[in-house]
Amino acid sequence: MNTTHAIKDISQIQILMDVYPPQSKNRLLLEYAIRTGLRISDILNVKVGQVLGKESYQIVEMKTGKKKELAIHDRLKQSISDYVEKEGLEASDYLFYSNADRSSHIKRTQAHRIIAHAGDMIGITLSAHSLRKSFGYHSYKQGVDISLLQTIFQHSSQAVTLRYIDITQENINNVYKRVDFGF
Repeated sequence: MNTTHAIKDISQIQILMDVYPPQSKNRLLLEYAIRTGLRISDILNVKVGQVLGKESYQIVEMKTGKKKELAIHDRLKQSISDYVEKEGLEASDYLFYSNADRSSHIKRTQAHRIIAHAGDMIGITLSAHSLRKSFGYHSYKQGVDISLLQTIFQHSSQAVTLRYIDITQENINNVYKRVDFGF
């Protein structure tokens, strides 16, 4: 079984965001995934009217069935607005509509292809789950309390969240490197 990992180097994320053209569906998919930390199934179900011009919106997570309120980052709001205007989308349209049938969203397999291809273009293995983990990793590194991330990811313990965002082994390695015995 392949294990997905967070993108730990912020400069790699910046390079990743330049892989697809601005205001494109593919670029917005990458940005949406990394800025929200949502599962791909929850991202694909978003309709324009839920998010356009909004500060936040509510979803019911497909995997857990739990309600979740999600604030929308200002830069993501702008990206959504620019994309919707460029594409001429209506409030009832899926944000990530299918080219084959605009009344439907792209399929999970297509979303995974878009994300994996972006990773291939910068030389890393990438999945939607990698982007979710990257959201958690960088949130933690920027000072977000682990208990908040535990709540966001709906994990049973902080230890699970630390392991999920690839922090546990990194912290263990830092202990070995930092302990000073004075000699």
